[in-house]
Amino acid sequence: MKKILVFILFMSLFFLVSCGSGETDTEELSDIPDWDYSNVVSDDEEVDSAAPIDNSNTDPVDPASDTGDTEPSADPGISDEIPDNENPLPQGCGNGSVEYGERCDSNAPIECSKLQSNMSGATKCLPDCTAFDMSTCDKKIWGVLNVRFLTNFIMDNAKIGDSSYFAKGTLPYAAFNGLYGDTTQFFPQSGDSSVSFAVTDNYAGILGANRRQLFVKQNPANGYPRHELEFAPGSIKSGAEYRINAVSLFDLVDNLLKLVRYRLIDKQNGTECIMGIGYSGSVFITSVYPENVDLYEGGSVEIVANNVDFYYPTEVPGLDEETTVPEEVLKYPLCSK
Repeated sequence: MKKILVFILFMSLFFLVSCGSGETDTEELSDIPDWDYSNVVSDDEEVDSAAPIDNSNTDPVDPASDTGDTEPSADPGISDEIPDNENPLPQGCGNGSVEYGERCDSNAPIECSKLQSNMSGATKCLPDCTAFDMSTCDKKIWGVLNVRFLTNFIMDNAKIGDSSYFAKGTLPYAAFNGLYGDTTQFFPQSGDSSVSFAVTDNYAGILGANRRQLFVKQNPANGYPRHELEFAPGSIKSGAEYRINAVSLFDLVDNLLKLVRYRLIDKQNGTECIMGIGYSGSVFITSVYPENVDLYEGGSVEIVANNVDFYYPTEVPGLDEETTVPEEVLKYPLCSK
């Protein structure tokens, strides 16, 4: 009997212990928060389609780092977003129609002779539609000269009206020689008794500054055609090289440009006029005294120049009918040929 009672008691304790452990598990599960399973990926869905679950805390994507096949929507290209403000193209350049601000607008070649009567070859419009590329044309030399000049007395231009003073610096020989014209004309002509000389004069700039500048000239006995070299204003140094230039204006701030102009001057109907303008070549200062000073009267200079090209002013290579030589460079009205 005792054994039965012990067995019943043992089973009762076992049942109570089992029920008590179940309540403990329920309390522990109540501490776990309720989960939101609305974004759970099912077995049938692609992983990429559900990847952006929450974009609120993600960094924005840099289009430059995107290596995918899709094109970044925020990168339209540099040419559209950053125009060249320094050298903007005329509006409509490239559409094949010449519009305001354009000189031409075509890739078709054109004969250089149609733009410049003394040039041959072919040219095309520049990419910016502002002009034709005249560098592709071949020039026909209209004139060429050589210069050998030496004087021991540079005159003041303000005094050369005095014959006795003028005689102090003149040289009874031809420093300039060469040829020019559509029909070849040589200079100096035989027995023309050319007189060559150097003078210095004032040059007034647009800002009111004054500098001295050197001229080397040659007159035949009858006065014309006269030749002259006009050096950039300022001091001159032995060994310097001055470049012949047909279109650039002198820089009065300094003569670092080292430019010199050549002019062939004639006289028609009682008026001096310009027949030729220097285009290319160099004039070398063999020696000058005093050096690096603004020259007045006195002093000496020796120069040499070989194969200097010059042209009738309206036929200078690189010009077309809408480009002219500046008036300051021409200095005289245009002669008729």
